Amino acid sequence: MSNYKAIFKNYTLKIINWSYLLWWIFPILLAFCFELFSTNFQASRFLNLTENFFFAFFLIGVALCFPKKWRRFILHLNFLFFNLFTFVETLYFKWFGTNFSASSIFILFETNTAEASEFIKFYINSFSVSYAVIMVLYLVIYKIKHQKKKVITAHSVNRTQLIIGLILCLFFLRITKLIDQNYPYLVLRGSIEYFSEREKLKQIHIHLNEGHFTNVSLEEENPKTIVLVIGESSTRNNFELYNYPRKNNPKLSKRKEELYLFNDVISSSAYTIGALKTALTLNNFEHKNESSIIQLFNQAGFETHWISNQRPIGPYESIVTKISKASNFQTYTNSETAGQKTPLDEVLLPHLKTALKRKANNKFIVLHLLGTHLKYSDRYPDNFNIFKDTPPNFKFSENEAIKKRNEYDNAILYNDFIINQVISLLEKEKKESLMLYFSDHGDEVFHEKDFAGHNEDNTTASMHEIPFILWKNQLYQKNFKGVIDEQRPYSTQNLIHSLAQLAKIKFDEFESEKSIFSENFHAKDRFTTNGKNYDKIFKN
Repeated sequence: MSNYKAIFKNYTLKIINWSYLLWWIFPILLAFCFELFSTNFQASRFLNLTENFFFAFFLIGVALCFPKKWRRFILHLNFLFFNLFTFVETLYFKWFGTNFSASSIFILFETNTAEASEFIKFYINSFSVSYAVIMVLYLVIYKIKHQKKKVITAHSVNRTQLIIGLILCLFFLRITKLIDQNYPYLVLRGSIEYFSEREKLKQIHIHLNEGHFTNVSLEEENPKTIVLVIGESSTRNNFELYNYPRKNNPKLSKRKEELYLFNDVISSSAYTIGALKTALTLNNFEHKNESSIIQLFNQAGFETHWISNQRPIGPYESIVTKISKASNFQTYTNSETAGQKTPLDEVLLPHLKTALKRKANNKFIVLHLLGTHLKYSDRYPDNFNIFKDTPPNFKFSENEAIKKRNEYDNAILYNDFIINQVISLLEKEKKESLMLYFSDHGDEVFHEKDFAGHNEDNTTASMHEIPFILWKNQLYQKNFKGVIDEQRPYSTQNLIHSLAQLAKIKFDEFESEKSIFSENFHAKDRFTTNGKNYDKIFKN
């Protein structure tokens, strides 16, 4: 036995003091308690609790594998990162009721600093601040207690055995899928998937003037103006036009006889990039030879304009920005940075007037609004701050919930003003003119759960159910040959076919059964980009 000890003497190291483990266990239990008493609590949080214990022991073991002079530093560094990981993971779950995921990384990388600033301001609440204070104080106390204090006892373990144990721990996490609960792993996996996807997108030339549409032509030579208005984060469940019990569409309601209100249209995704990369393209990025709506109109001989109040560039160029670059004229009105209030959507109207005055026979104009994007209170001027009382049929009594719903309804009220102004400008056109308005996706605003906003991994019906509104002048109405059925179930995933029929554009890739205006329209179950069957899970 003594010979055995002598052989492994040089490979032994000290074990952590067992009382020291309590410093790692406390943030795990604190986070679990916060989740346990959350309205979003799910049985899967027990898996997350288990994974957190394994992850803590793994980080301790990693520190003990280092040479003695580095061991203390690595141990304290791992402790700091572990607490930060636990804090962010728990806060994310409290906000969205789901784990951090790869789709969260996609949204993060496609978000600019101004949007990030608004996001933080929107979701910061008393719990977030209190939790942050607790964690900071805990780390300060830890530093004071363990700056010089030894956390190692005289007990020893074989270094080789420890490394083998760590490998087995990782293997166990992987085969049990507990690794899917691990926040750093999810961040790493999501980042790899994001950059891999971006490399694929570089091979798709949707920024060029023409796409891969074949035999493109116009059915007739009548000059026309098509305006596509893309809203942001607006659920139809908060529109007076769609029977919401608040008068937040006063101007459009006066025009109700002129409008076609489609009652069963959904977005395929609950975030902007995911929704618009399918709505504005032919193949939903499922084929290498992808082409966009802008390219289709270019090939059909339209003068194309992209007028946007969304910032064009985040840390990386977004897919939507790349699509917009194919247009003949591009105008971006929003250049605000973090901490600055973004411009109101009315800044787009002068640019729309300019585009309408141009002498081109056929014009296709895209207006990309900020709409009702959070932070809702920044989306409208003071004179639109109308709703201040408790909303009708409201399920939640918290002041913060009432405040956010009121702000959202005020943003819808201002959005009503903007859409009406667009129609007013189009009414002056002396040629065939129409406007199609839809929102990229909706928001959950305390309809089904105690939450405001949208999240791709934990969607509700309101995040998918969007307004889809058509207006056309009498000259266009006289020559329109399609079918208007406002009850048809539809997804904006097939928007390009509907818009082509409205514009009377023919091309080989057109599929009439995918156009909501076609007599050949064929309704199918609608799937979201995260694989959920909307018609079976969410409808009604």
